[in-house]
Amino acid sequence: MEEKHVKDLMLSLEEYATVSADSTIREALIALKEAQLGLDDDRHHHRAVLVLDGDGKVAGKLTHWAIMRRLEPTFLKTRDLVRISQAGLTQEFLESLETQFAGFTDTMALMCAEAAKTKASDAMVPVNESIEEEASLADEVHEMVIHHVQSMVVKRDDEVVGILRLSDVFQEVARRIRSAPAAKSS
Repeated sequence: MEEKHVKDLMLSLEEYATVSADSTIREALIALKEAQLGLDDDRHHHRAVLVLDGDGKVAGKLTHWAIMRRLEPTFLKTRDLVRISQAGLTQEFLESLETQFAGFTDTMALMCAEAAKTKASDAMVPVNESIEEEASLADEVHEMVIHHVQSMVVKRDDEVVGILRLSDVFQEVARRIRSAPAAKSS
């Protein structure tokens, strides 16, 4: 079986949803929907939008989780509680704060309206992991497992040229497993 490389499975930047850092989450979700329409039937839907800086370089990813976190209406978000706990407050006190402010939630309509206006750069997660387009599929599987990521940007000479998604890697791995010889019964 021919050895595949990252470039054989990746989506180019042109095929993937991208927005500028100044775009809103609403605009990013519209771009995501439009990018889905251009996919072949055998490709899985995108689970993120790449956020580009002023120079057109990938600055981060707007993932499903990043968008969902923007909906969090509580007074104290988890990261705030971590910071406060470092100040020496007891776990019981922190839990009482969470309980006390749990009733101050907005309706889903209000939460979504606020998220729609949020800049992509304020909600995105940084892109820390990348792989070269000439890397082997085995290298990519290793990187995705080690970093436990859903996607990785693909580079050619330090320039991002695409994105490789776990769904595409898994599809290739599953195809190879199905075509492997069956185990012999004892």
